[in-house]
Amino acid sequence: MTSRLAILFLTLAMPLHGQDFYEESPVKYSKTEADTALTRIQKRIESGESLLRGESDREILQEVLDILEVPVESQVLVYSKTSAQNSHISPWTPRAIYFSDNAYIGWVQNGNIETITFDKKLGAVFHLIDLNRREKGKAPEFRRERGCLSCHASSATDGAPGILVRSVYPDSGGRPLFDWGSFDTSHHSPVTERWGGWYVTGKAGPAGHLGNQTYTHDDGRKSLTGDGPVVDLSEHLNTKPYLGGGSSDVVALMILEHQVTVHNAILSGHLATQRFLFQNEAIRKATGEPADTPLSETYRHALEHYGDKIVRALLFEGEFEFVDDGAEGSEAFQKAFAAGATTSKDGRSLRDLRLYERLFKYRCSYMIYSDSFRDLQPLLKEEVLRKLRQILTEPEEHPDFGYLSKSERKRILKILEETLPVWKKLQE
Repeated sequence: MTSRLAILFLTLAMPLHGQDFYEESPVKYSKTEADTALTRIQKRIESGESLLRGESDREILQEVLDILEVPVESQVLVYSKTSAQNSHISPWTPRAIYFSDNAYIGWVQNGNIETITFDKKLGAVFHLIDLNRREKGKAPEFRRERGCLSCHASSATDGAPGILVRSVYPDSGGRPLFDWGSFDTSHHSPVTERWGGWYVTGKAGPAGHLGNQTYTHDDGRKSLTGDGPVVDLSEHLNTKPYLGGGSSDVVALMILEHQVTVHNAILSGHLATQRFLFQNEAIRKATGEPADTPLSETYRHALEHYGDKIVRALLFEGEFEFVDDGAEGSEAFQKAFAAGATTSKDGRSLRDLRLYERLFKYRCSYMIYSDSFRDLQPLLKEEVLRKLRQILTEPEEHPDFGYLSKSERKRILKILEETLPVWKKLQE
């Protein structure tokens, strides 16, 4: 082997999740122009369309949600200072977050709109819609934010740009008491560790949670909403500025946390697979191997690893089990969430909620219909679908998923066969 070839192998053998691996070829995250639902709005404005010219921030926020098809009913409110706009956030002026399968929108009073939308190659892309410096009668400036990656591309997101839901112990002003610890929330998290720094409306079982409270070293905890569950926050703070009023729905929070679990598995796998396929191709060319040479054993294991992570997230493996009466939230959110369902011939869907013992009736995530899954690197998507089908049809070979009963697996299969076109291709 020549010295040049040896250097190539040493370079390409570096860990897939080295420092900012997504900045390397072929992704080149920061240097690549993004094409997302948000940037397409920007291009429409630049081409002369009269968009986002409302008189108030509230009007502009509503229009952004409408164009991106993000339901107002998804609103959840967070009062911990865990955002780039911390100076505007407090228990009296919480940050509002709205979400759909394909977008996450944040807004604070007297601040700007934060967005996460998705590019086919880059995955999650972060933008700021600058409301503070907009000129009257003109659309606000859109700015891609790379500083977000200091938190949003960390171990919590498997080193790739992703979405964070954190639970902290906030003081009376919303500042996290980091010496008390914090939690990165997913659908695995016990309810007792969730929602520190978040308002929570609705019921989440008898065990209690960290939401609706502030903390001090001297006095322990102080409730912001009185004793017991709260239905509407309007009795406790001014909610008139918020599109969703006094709602920060417990079911919306739980669905957000599940969705983020799946999204992060998809995003990290998508970027890492692009990277190692690029490495594999470079090595193949350097060694003169034919184009149809199979993946090396190392990269085949990597593909299986990322596929397994996505499958486990899709099938709710390790989901925290509800106790007693489960969760009880807003009918308005549940109706808005169900409106996005793709149903089988008998009316079932992967959005059907259960809300006792577990979140959904059928434990295969609706995120399998998301744009991010649709755009998943093809080889990785093939691996995910192959393993998913094996688990659902050959359960005895996959004991980790024994929590899925025969009837539940049968119904999941029927839903996928009748609603997911790419699933049908597996049978052809």
